[in-house]
Amino acid sequence: MEKDCILKIKNDVAFRRSFDGTLVAVSPETDKILTLNESAAELWSLIDGKRTLTEIITLFAAHFETASLDELVQIESDVLEIIGKFLEKQLVEII
Repeated sequence: MEKDCILKIKNDVAFRRSFDGTLVAVSPETDKILTLNESAAELWSLIDGKRTLTEIITLFAAHFETASLDELVQIESDVLEIIGKFLEKQLVEII
């Protein structure tokens, strides 16, 4: 996955944020339900069909007061892993 790619939530994916900050997403293609914790739900909210993966990583990292390069590297790794799961579950697509 290239860092300059743009991601968007697939049109037919249904999702709802719960009062506790979690988010539930359903892919009609796979009939899979995915419950996202608060951090993953925050990442989900950054996927708008306009931002590149690099922009999403930068904005997500800004929510955490990262002080070191190691922390930024870890956040980037976590974001890539979560986005990979979104792609695998057919919830988002690269445009």
